[in-house]
Amino acid sequence: MFIFPPLFKAEFVKRYKRFFTDVMKDDNITVVHNPNTGSMKNLLTAGNPVLCSVSDNPARKLPCTLEAMCVNREWLIVNTMVVNRIAESAITDGEIDELGNVSLCRREYAYDEARLDFYVESDRGKFLIEVKNCTLYDDETVMFPDAVTTRGKKHLEVLQRAVKEGYTACMLYMCQVRRKSFRPAHEIDPAYAAEFERAKAAGVKILVYYTDFDPEEGTVRLRKMV
Repeated sequence: MFIFPPLFKAEFVKRYKRFFTDVMKDDNITVVHNPNTGSMKNLLTAGNPVLCSVSDNPARKLPCTLEAMCVNREWLIVNTMVVNRIAESAITDGEIDELGNVSLCRREYAYDEARLDFYVESDRGKFLIEVKNCTLYDDETVMFPDAVTTRGKKHLEVLQRAVKEGYTACMLYMCQVRRKSFRPAHEIDPAYAAEFERAKAAGVKILVYYTDFDPEEGTVRLRKMV
């Protein structure tokens, strides 16, 4: 289980210059850092509740960080910088069923001129894992990506090569809402969607989990979705 630092609630006002977001708290505008580089398509509605953290680092120009947003009563974790920490907690705590009993978990693992999120050893073998945060969805389905991602396509290519070398290669899609299904967003990035299908056919494991986030307690667990 992952636990956020103390969070304060505010309302979303606007996003601008990609990494800046205005939020309203106690009738005052606060500028917070938004680490999410995606389009955040369908999330950016003025008035949506948000949760932000406060850094104790005096060197930061923006001490507050946007962590989560609430859309139609569903909370989504939007800070992509915290996603891998959540994934690491889930891996080491045994929340990812497919990994078995984990004995080793290394972050930022260099492999084949790339850097993958995790290298894991367990009683089921050696795993290379790349994590993607998914905030694009409709009533039935969660999708990825929400913007064109050449880097994401490269990760799929690297994982296919890892399969040939005997690793269990996994794409872990962390869905920020629970839905019935998951698919690549071919209408947004057809090249990524095509590579996704090639990777799946080549033996890359597709792991789809959703974040069970308690906004009051600030706790997150990963639970299998598909």
